[in-house]
Amino acid sequence: MMNALKSLKSYIPAVTLLFGACTVVGNSTQPEDNDYDILIKNGTVVDGSGGPEFGADVGIVDDEIVAVSRNLQDASADRVIDAEGKLVTPGFIDLHNHADRYMIQGDMEYRMAENHLLQGISTIVGAPDGRTREFPLDEEVAVFEDPGIGMNFVPMVGHQVVRAEVMGDDFERHATDKEIEEMKQLVREGMEMGAWGLGTGLEYQPGVYSHPDEVVEIAHVVAEYGGFHFSHMRGSGRVPKNRYPTKLNDYPDQVSYTNHSGPHMVEAWNTDAQDALMEIIDIAREAGIPSVASHIKAKGRMTWGRALNDIMLVQEARDKGHPVYMDQYPYEGHSGGNATLVPGWATDGDSDDHRENLQAVLDDPDQKADLLIDTDYVIDYKGGSDRLLVTYHDDEDLIGKKLDEVAEDLEKSPAEAVWHFMLDGMDDVYEGIYIRPLSLHAKDVELYMKQDFTATSSDARLMSDRGLHPRHYGAFARKIAHYVRDEEVIDLPHGIRSSTGLPAQIIGLPDRGYIKEGYKADVLVFDLDEFEDRSTPIEPEKKAVGMEYMMVNGIFSIDGGEFQEELAGEIIDRTEVQASPERDRANR
Repeated sequence: MMNALKSLKSYIPAVTLLFGACTVVGNSTQPEDNDYDILIKNGTVVDGSGGPEFGADVGIVDDEIVAVSRNLQDASADRVIDAEGKLVTPGFIDLHNHADRYMIQGDMEYRMAENHLLQGISTIVGAPDGRTREFPLDEEVAVFEDPGIGMNFVPMVGHQVVRAEVMGDDFERHATDKEIEEMKQLVREGMEMGAWGLGTGLEYQPGVYSHPDEVVEIAHVVAEYGGFHFSHMRGSGRVPKNRYPTKLNDYPDQVSYTNHSGPHMVEAWNTDAQDALMEIIDIAREAGIPSVASHIKAKGRMTWGRALNDIMLVQEARDKGHPVYMDQYPYEGHSGGNATLVPGWATDGDSDDHRENLQAVLDDPDQKADLLIDTDYVIDYKGGSDRLLVTYHDDEDLIGKKLDEVAEDLEKSPAEAVWHFMLDGMDDVYEGIYIRPLSLHAKDVELYMKQDFTATSSDARLMSDRGLHPRHYGAFARKIAHYVRDEEVIDLPHGIRSSTGLPAQIIGLPDRGYIKEGYKADVLVFDLDEFEDRSTPIEPEKKAVGMEYMMVNGIFSIDGGEFQEELAGEIIDRTEVQASPERDRANR
């Protein structure tokens, strides 16, 4: 095991000063009564700052960490946890997560969020992809507060929602100056209600039709409150999703990004991933707020190797003082659901049955030729036929095979095999077969991950089912178990900081993300050798294991490895905890 982990069984007997938002482990005596509600003894603290791990005890009263010290061995507490040989870390903060769409429902299992808590996720951010679940914001907050939620929630204003509110169904165009002013007012109202910033989903309707200047104008309002911005960008590959080589001119000009990025190499091709990233950088530069490229990836075989380019662009912007960040889920596969490999234009037709429409296209030689071009493109975009994994089919012999193997068995090309399964596969799934794309290259995933400006995210739902991505049940556990412990791609302090202190810094949370006196008691205790993701493409519903104790606001959500069915989360209102917008900007 790497050198950074060798101290896990040892107790560091010296004062340790950590870098950044640091913890000082001191020798000062505790108050005379030495009483705590919870006392975690003998643990190895990884405090979220990125500095080295150290031995310390942690004392908690109510919902607050009140002591991090080597001098608590004789202290008393209502509950004492012996963490000998175990890590003590802050709860994980998920910058891009879709749990809100489930927690907003009345189902208590969703609200308790077991599959997220077992990964160590204590806090999630709202408005992923620019979607606020209830509008205005105070209505969303009210639904979450009664009867409660299992994780903390950072409320955000969703660009998709305010754009739809102002423009209604007439959104397939740039907004007018008047409409942008109305959007800005709605965002201002949301910030006054306690939001922390703006979420955008610029690859989806209605945000895909926005001009970049629209988002920058709105971001200036967020800046007034010391907020931040995070975005599902306009694209992660050669062109945005649902664009195909033979049909590029069928899409409106509004999706092309022309601000600051110069002409495209091929005029007909819409926004590519570099254009999309430049927009995120422009928002940080123009508005002066932290701007996050969410679930960053080099998607599709044709873009492999782009991570280095992205990193250079972000680092250059950061060197100039612009607060640009990324977040990332730790997998080589993308897409939350099953892979659709047949272009939508080939299944949209006169019939209500998509299979009949596909057959009609295949019966037309000209359309079939276009379909072959576009299907081959989609297969490449999803990683290539050797990286498309069959995760379920009624014929069990197919499970675990790659598309190229299946096609060879059928004596067909990969594209022909895809058409075959849609026409003659299982009736209960649109594609006729369950396939998971492994569309990202390991080297790109690792390069993004190694950067000190890349936070962890899951892009996860609160449920899983056949064909879904393993990230829903495993993302944060995989980051630590696979990339820290097993593969040693990153060291332990880096891995913990990317999931705790870094996202807290980006958001501007003043009292979460660190094991530090005065911070909220969102605390994890686990054995590094036991913490494990078990979710796989073939079995995505398997929950993470190895989290021994988890506190959310000082309440045990996991106790002795057992999930406690608590609703311990809080809605974190910016107006109640932010010291000042100016101070917030200075710290980020």
